[in-house]
Amino acid sequence: MNFGHVHRIAAPSLMAVLLLVSGVMPCHAAGKFFRLGYLDHPGSALCRVAATHGHFREEGLQVKLVKFQDTASGLAALEAGSIDAGAFMVGEALGQIAKGKGFRIIAGGGTPTDTGPLASLDENHQGEQERRGIVVLVPANRPVAEKGSIIGLTAALIRAHRTLQQQSPVVRQATLQKLSQGATVPNIHFDPNPDYWRMLRIWQGLGLQDAAMPGDFLANHVYEEIYCDALDRLLIGPMDPVLQELFSKAVCTPNCCPANSGRLFTLQGGSTQ
Repeated sequence: MNFGHVHRIAAPSLMAVLLLVSGVMPCHAAGKFFRLGYLDHPGSALCRVAATHGHFREEGLQVKLVKFQDTASGLAALEAGSIDAGAFMVGEALGQIAKGKGFRIIAGGGTPTDTGPLASLDENHQGEQERRGIVVLVPANRPVAEKGSIIGLTAALIRAHRTLQQQSPVVRQATLQKLSQGATVPNIHFDPNPDYWRMLRIWQGLGLQDAAMPGDFLANHVYEEIYCDALDRLLIGPMDPVLQELFSKAVCTPNCCPANSGRLFTLQGGSTQ
């Protein structure tokens, strides 16, 4: 059994990180164990912050982090089932999707950004930076029963994003520096939204759409309704500026999933487009 039809739920954002998840355990079984692979890259910080600050436990998940030195080995482990989830490079992940790998993108993470005066004027440079962001997938054939855990995983990453954003710039930089074990940390933009339209831009920039592919090929590999349900779950609690910012950029289908409470669409500034 698979997750069923995927709704295209676009949200404009600057994030350039995906998370690749596979075989996550049901979140209603608190403390269920799964293995989350991540790339040794500052853009993977949401995974590590979620672990060190207990955000996975808050979502009823027991996670073991598994570090990889490169995306190719991480994606191979994900496909083989030796890890259950992963955070790897966007460009390489989309390339594997184009080759027929059954991954689905569920969330975002961090992307290196260049704040130099010419950075915003150079589209090729911008595209290269986006492709170097981190990525996460779930296999398309995971049972429906596992969907709750994937929502929980995404909610934990949103919590981690909020933790970083609530820190002062100095403390946040120190946090990232510590995760990088003293290595120089580039400017990083974090956004947990998977953002179909950003994925499409990278996809087109890489020339991955083959004439034989259906027009919605990529859309069926970007599982944005998971993000909307995870955000909806967190909005049931107290609103704060970070959640408000994420909410203001989310464009979701009302109650697209059974887990959705509908609160996402009752708050001022929400969109049902």
